[in-house]
Amino acid sequence: MKAMTLALLAAFAASSSGAQAPLTLDTTFRCTRFLNGGFHDAMPMADGTVLASGYAISVDNCCSNPFYSFFRIMPNGDLDESWSTNYGYGSIISSGDYYYLNIDGFPVRYFHGTGAIDQSFHPLLVNFAHPGLLHGDGGDVYVQPDGKVLCTGDHHVAEQWGINAPGSYSLLRVDTNGILDSTYQWRKTDGVIWTLVPTTQERFLISGVYNTYEGLPEGRILRIWPDGSLDSTFHTDIIKGIAVNLVEQPNGRILACGQFVFPNEPDTMHLIRLMPDGSLDTTFNNHAEYGKFSFTPEGNEVWYGANSVSTSDVGQLGNGTMLVSGNFTHIDGQQRRGIALLDTTGHLLNTALSGEGALLTHNVNSWYMTSWISAITQAPDGSIFLSGFFKGFDDGIVRDTNLTFLVKLHGLSTGIHEVSGPAWQAQLWPNPGMDELHIESTTKGKMDVRVYDVTGRVVLMATSSSNVLELNSANLGNGVYWVQVSVSSGRKTVKWVKE
Repeated sequence: MKAMTLALLAAFAASSSGAQAPLTLDTTFRCTRFLNGGFHDAMPMADGTVLASGYAISVDNCCSNPFYSFFRIMPNGDLDESWSTNYGYGSIISSGDYYYLNIDGFPVRYFHGTGAIDQSFHPLLVNFAHPGLLHGDGGDVYVQPDGKVLCTGDHHVAEQWGINAPGSYSLLRVDTNGILDSTYQWRKTDGVIWTLVPTTQERFLISGVYNTYEGLPEGRILRIWPDGSLDSTFHTDIIKGIAVNLVEQPNGRILACGQFVFPNEPDTMHLIRLMPDGSLDTTFNNHAEYGKFSFTPEGNEVWYGANSVSTSDVGQLGNGTMLVSGNFTHIDGQQRRGIALLDTTGHLLNTALSGEGALLTHNVNSWYMTSWISAITQAPDGSIFLSGFFKGFDDGIVRDTNLTFLVKLHGLSTGIHEVSGPAWQAQLWPNPGMDELHIESTTKGKMDVRVYDVTGRVVLMATSSSNVLELNSANLGNGVYWVQVSVSSGRKTVKWVKE
């Protein structure tokens, strides 16, 4: 559920020592204490620490409970043992005074600063008796600016609740007190919604295993408005598969990670690009072959079919190239275990990350050896964190066999960067400001705005058909933010302080 924007250095050629080459391991960060499980997501902080979430992770020589899911990791990669907790998994969302994780498609939240769980907020418990919630397959959660939380999956309610009748729903909303929102029209599919990603104009991209949405035939990726109604300007023809992650580019095109089958297409696709209307972008390398080998303890290779291979995240680089992650071991016949660098049209590059990549570890409840990189996250200082399920990493220049579940790559020295074409200006006022933020571009026409906090997370976004926009920032806490303004001429990022 993340997008990353970097300004890539002009060339990827390694220095003589290789220590500071872009996209090579930062050897000052060594995360080595995790034994089993793996990470779903990481959130680098401005102070150099990293929050990481996973599921049933065991740690060496630590704590009374052997399994945890939410961690704070020190700037050198060691574990902050005062933080460890044992609830929630999935993407980490920072909103207001809390971090939110996911339990079976419903939110659980922790206080900023201490990581202590908020014991007053238990959607699964408070809704169990009334309105008789029985959660099934859990999907994604998204925290809206007002603190209410959208929840996807496949969930059943036993009795009438506000405007919603008993039945199974794939999209619900939880109020700020943890109670299901009776005023929100819950939405149905004939299956499960797994993925929910915010995009411009306050819309959401969703994906899952279903064939209908609100009773109408729909493809496996669709776009909705905040009230859950379909965006009729967007349609896909995907008949099988699921998008694990979706990233909207500044030009409105959409990168989709996962597995996809289109009618009359011979291949299962794993990284595709869609046009703003949902049609397949034929200028992109949609048919790249992503393959996967795992290994028995004796070292024998086991080949998995296309349905067992998935991409999971994509990080866009400032010159249009991108990083892609997943559980693959090969791309177009070349070894790339879990992470690869691609050009602007999705073709494999050999200028970085040409080593083995994520090294093998035992699969969960299996003797097979495999690896997977689930998320790509940029830190405020420009470095890049890769999180997932692996032990050891080889970038082609630096190799460390002891790293577990999280590695740090060299990037740039600052956070979010601009990509500019012809000369133009983006202006913000007042700066410092309070609850209203005014933005103006010297380039006429459509303007997309994203506001990032110091962790690099999108906390506010909007689109204007003109070059002037007013944003209500009342729900944002005081502090430093980065405002990214995208127009037809390019992209600029301006520091903004809320007081």
